[in-house]
Amino acid sequence: MAVGGYFVWSKMQAEAGELLASIIARKEAERVSGGGLFFWGIGNSLGQAVIDAAKLNGGSLPVMWSVMRSRPRAIDVAPAEVVRWTAYLDREGREYEVPPHVTVTSRRSGRSHHFALACCSASPLILGDHGPFDPSRCTTRSGKAPGASQVTALLSGPSELGQSGAPYRIAFRAELVAPWAVRLVRPVPFALPTDGAARR
Repeated sequence: MAVGGYFVWSKMQAEAGELLASIIARKEAERVSGGGLFFWGIGNSLGQAVIDAAKLNGGSLPVMWSVMRSRPRAIDVAPAEVVRWTAYLDREGREYEVPPHVTVTSRRSGRSHHFALACCSASPLILGDHGPFDPSRCTTRSGKAPGASQVTALLSGPSELGQSGAPYRIAFRAELVAPWAVRLVRPVPFALPTDGAARR
């Protein structure tokens, strides 16, 4: 367990016109190409707190994903436009190119930024069942349980198995690594493939 019991939990579903199984398969190819490193796009910032927690834990932090309980929204299944993010800013505001093996996309929302987790895994990313998880038994940095609408959060509490009656299952895990959590910038239009399978 990480120092302080911190870990990142993210819920996932179809997004930017791409089915969840396709997203995971593509992220697995990204992981293989990047020697374990892949970026996972998220819609909200986790702030400096997640970086501080990772540094306190020796430079990394556990990350785990669960499938959303609700069906994907129509706007995520079939967005009007999709963009690809080409650069990111660190917490000091320095700009870097997104690694060449990484592709992070999102539906065009009018915002000039998006966010991503920098993750690493020595194991393949496979949509599986790695046990139950109950977010109501965990707390955010503010000391409250994560809200139902909260998709990605830095949590503290039990992330291990054995939570009977838990509403979520752990689909897969990885480690958060430097640069940990970044602000994505410089979006460019991304053409949806003819079969409608966009990229995340």
